[in-house]
Amino acid sequence: MGASQRSDAAMSQPPNSRQAIAANDVLVGSYFLETLTTGMYENPFHCVREYVQNGFDAVQEAVRSGLMKADEGRILITVGASSRAPSLKIRDNGCGLAASDAAKTLTALGASRKSRVSDAGFRGIGRLAGIAYCTTLVFTTSQRGEPTATQVSFDCGLIRSYFAPGAEPVDVREVIRSSVSVSTLPASEEDHYTEVDMLKLVNLGTEFTDPERLEPYLREVCPVDYRDAFEFGERVRSLASSFGNPLPTVYVETKHKRERNAVLKPYAMTYSAGRSLSKLHDIETFSSPELGWFGWLGVSNFPGELTDDTVAGVRFRVKNIQVGNEDLIKAMAEDLTPSGSERRLMTWAVGEIFITNTSVVPNARRDGFEDNAEWRKVRENIRELVGRRVVKLVRSASTTRGAVKKISEAAKSVERALSSESVTSQDKVEIEEAIQTHLKTLSSRAKLTGADPKQISALTARFKELSELLKDKPIQEPKDDGEPDDETETTEPGLGDDDNGDIKEDGEDTSPGTLPDPRLSLIVEVLRAELAEDKARQLAAQIIERLDALPE
Repeated sequence: MGASQRSDAAMSQPPNSRQAIAANDVLVGSYFLETLTTGMYENPFHCVREYVQNGFDAVQEAVRSGLMKADEGRILITVGASSRAPSLKIRDNGCGLAASDAAKTLTALGASRKSRVSDAGFRGIGRLAGIAYCTTLVFTTSQRGEPTATQVSFDCGLIRSYFAPGAEPVDVREVIRSSVSVSTLPASEEDHYTEVDMLKLVNLGTEFTDPERLEPYLREVCPVDYRDAFEFGERVRSLASSFGNPLPTVYVETKHKRERNAVLKPYAMTYSAGRSLSKLHDIETFSSPELGWFGWLGVSNFPGELTDDTVAGVRFRVKNIQVGNEDLIKAMAEDLTPSGSERRLMTWAVGEIFITNTSVVPNARRDGFEDNAEWRKVRENIRELVGRRVVKLVRSASTTRGAVKKISEAAKSVERALSSESVTSQDKVEIEEAIQTHLKTLSSRAKLTGADPKQISALTARFKELSELLKDKPIQEPKDDGEPDDETETTEPGLGDDDNGDIKEDGEDTSPGTLPDPRLSLIVEVLRAELAEDKARQLAAQIIERLDALPE
């Protein structure tokens, strides 16, 4: 094709008709609001968390700006339990909103100016959560130095009618314009606050007025401090400070009629585990400055699954506000073995993981994290360090319980042996050796993972007492050669080295009869990674038996 032909062909093409869509031609329908309100959260109490989270951000901003000290922040949650018009009010003493920006900010949808680095909430959709649970949603806010407060009211019943079944879609801007009213109130220039009133609660929102449901939820998720009953609170705070991220907290209080209760994290030293008690003896700490996370894991006797679902399982927090629940760590544990059987062990433990990596972002519902490369690296790291450690501790504690039981039985055997008026010199030597063996085991806390320190101390004291009694025990006179022995053996079962309850580090039983061959320990450890404890030991014993049967 010649140049003239190409020119003619180009001229024959239609001109570029690509045009931008006019702003008025873009319709964001009313059902968009349904996604952000009634369809947003599975648990209605997450709505309350959103308002606490916003109040926390406002308090943190007030502290950063020098408006008040860090320990002066307050969030008050007031329950109005009137049967005719139940309500819930959340008030913070944060920086508040300026009169010039308040109405625009409170009616904006997904247009938050917050920073994901410094703020817990940054999408600008959480404030809409209350629309699903009350008749009228009222925001009142004032900033220091201004003589007025701005009040923005949402007619929630009218808003919900726009996305009722069969309703015609309406532009979301029209929904807001027709459902929202703005007014101005007088205020003291010293005031700085934001108040959220959920008036005349409806649907599942009526549950907010039940303190027995509201307060446990708040203790579980809020960015609050530990209660004094949790003896390791200061260690966790020190860990956070050493990591360069002092634990951010705010004082949260509930008010119901005349009763006020401070909201503190639910961690304690003892938890119910069915018919048993899980007793916390220590904590282990973890951190990864490179990946941006740190945390702690409680060390207990791990008797079973914890019944308190506000603490069971290691929990994840960003800005000290909980993300999701125990399902996050359980999902990680599924990948530890092909069968996923270790998942069930996660709720035998308690602990917290604090995410500081700003590239790891909670999803919009805050029940997990956005799936990105950074979160996958963090998740894998936590699974291997924390998830695997939980499994190891739980299984080791089971072995420790068996070993401590044997040692307790051995103490009773020594007591019986010393109940006679005298002992033979040989028996005295054997009993003393047994006592010292058990004392050595009891002195090694690393070998008794999950053991109750009080029980170990009591057993230690008892064996030392028995050792002193043995020193004063008279020696039997030797018998004539022709005189028959009344007893051929006086040593009680459990006194010798063959039943000393000695265990390896992390509670792995090594007493003869339990691990008859040194190879068995290694085989059990390998099989334990894929199988349950009993099955691993059973197969290991069969392997040893077949190895011994091989011709030399």
